[in-house]
Amino acid sequence: MARGWRRANPWRTWSIPLMVGAGISYSIATNNPLKLESFDPELLRQDDISKPYNPPFAPYNIDQANDVLRWEEGTQVCGTGSGVLRFDRVRVPANGPCEDELISAAGHENGEIKWLLWGVFDGHAGWETAAAIHDCVVRYVVRELVAYAPNERISDVAGDKVDRAIKDAFLKMDRDIMDLGAKAASGATFLTNAMSQLVPCYAGSCALLSYYNSGTQDFKVACVGDSRAVLGRRNASGGWDAFPLSVDQTGYNKDEVSRLEKEHPDEPNMIKAGRLLGLAVTRAFGDSRWKWDCEVQEKAHSRFFGPKIRDYTLTPPYLTAEPVITTTKIEPDKGDFVIQASDGLWDNLTSQQAVDLVGKWLDKNDPSKDIPAPDLAASPATPSANESISVRQNPDASKSYSETSPVDAKHFVVVDDNAATHLVRNSLGGGDEDRLCGMLTPTPPFARNVRCVVHLEIFCLDFRASVPDCWGELLEMTSPSR
Repeated sequence: MARGWRRANPWRTWSIPLMVGAGISYSIATNNPLKLESFDPELLRQDDISKPYNPPFAPYNIDQANDVLRWEEGTQVCGTGSGVLRFDRVRVPANGPCEDELISAAGHENGEIKWLLWGVFDGHAGWETAAAIHDCVVRYVVRELVAYAPNERISDVAGDKVDRAIKDAFLKMDRDIMDLGAKAASGATFLTNAMSQLVPCYAGSCALLSYYNSGTQDFKVACVGDSRAVLGRRNASGGWDAFPLSVDQTGYNKDEVSRLEKEHPDEPNMIKAGRLLGLAVTRAFGDSRWKWDCEVQEKAHSRFFGPKIRDYTLTPPYLTAEPVITTTKIEPDKGDFVIQASDGLWDNLTSQQAVDLVGKWLDKNDPSKDIPAPDLAASPATPSANESISVRQNPDASKSYSETSPVDAKHFVVVDDNAATHLVRNSLGGGDEDRLCGMLTPTPPFARNVRCVVHLEIFCLDFRASVPDCWGELLEMTSPSR
C-alpha cells in the first residue's frame, strides 16, 4: 500500500489522500459512509500517485510452475506381491474448489492383498457429485461383489459377476443420489436439507474405476464419461505400444449416438456438434437436467434454485451411469503400466504420446525406488539448464497460444520424480517454459478457459512375491484433501 494511505473505518472504507500542487490537499473515500481523515501531505511522494497500472498478480516463473505442478502429487511404492509395484498420482486444479476426486483401495484376504481399486472422478458444474462418488463408490462395489458371491472370497468371484457387480453398484449409487434429490424437490423439505440433497444432482461427474485381481491378473476398467484408461506395454523392438482400456463416451462416439437415437427417436436436436443437449458426455452421474422428468425439474427450479429445463428436452432420461467395462490380461513381464486420467490430460496428449512419455520416464527412473514427499515450504527444485528447459526468447506477435494443442513433442522433457507430474508437465508445455508457466499462471475461475483440471494415476504392475504393508488394514482409501 502506498505511503499516506489510511484506513478510515473497519468496514473497508479507504481514505486516499492526494496532493495536487503545492499546499493543496484532498482526501477521497472509496465507500460510504464518507469519513475524511487528516494526513501529512509530506508523507505522500508524487510518484506514489503517478505509477502506471500493474496487474494484480505477477506471471509465474519456472519455480512457481513447479510448485503448482507438485502441490498435490503423491507416490506409493508398494514393493511386490500386491501385483502393483508402484502408483503415482497428481491433481492440478483449474477450478476452486477442485471438481475432480480420486480413490485407491486394497482388499485383504488372509493378510494378503488380492484385489485393488482405483478411481478418477471428473466433476462438472460443481464438485459435489464427484465428492459423493468418492465417498461411496468403494462400499457400493464391495457390497455388490459380496452379494454376488456370499460364500466366496471376492478374489474368487468370476469375471462376469464382477462386471455385473460394478454395473449394479454404479446404477444403484446414481439412483440413490437422484432419487434423494427428486424427493427433496417434490416434498416438504427445509431449504438447508434440500440444498445438501439437490446440489449433487444439479452437478455431475464422469467416473473411471479400475479393478485389478492380482491372482488372475485381470485388469477391468469401468468407464462412465470421457475420462480414459490406457495400457502401456513394451514391444519386441523395445518401444512402447498403447492399448486403450476405455472409449470416450461423447457425442462423437458413433456407438453412443446410435444408442441414444434408438432410445429417443424423432429428436433431431438431441445431439449437435458432439454434445448431448449441450453436454459433452453421453454417460454421467448426477446431471438432473438430463435425467429428471420435466415436472421434477420445474419443481426444483421454482422451489430450490435449480437450473432451468434445457431447450428440446422431450423424453428424459438421456443420461445413464451404466458403465462400459473392459477386461485386459496384464503381462507384467512386458513392463505393463496403466494410465488413467481425466480428459484434461487427453485434451493435450494422444494415448500413444502419454505411453511414450511414461516409457521415457521409466528409462530414467527406477519405479521401485521410494521418493520423499516434496518440501513445499522450501523453494521448489528448478530443472537445470541441461534438462532441456527452453528459456523464453523474444515474443512472437503472430503466435496464437490458443491453437497450440496438442503439445509439440519436441518440447518433451523428463525432470520429475513423479511419473504423473511428469505427464502433466509435458501436457502443458514440457520444456517450453513460456507455455508451461503461462498455462499455470491463471487462477480459478479464468484458469478453466486456459486448461482443464488434470487428475491422473499411473500404476506400474508387478507379479513378484512379498506382501507390502503400505496399504493398511482391510480396506484403505486415499485421496488428496478437498
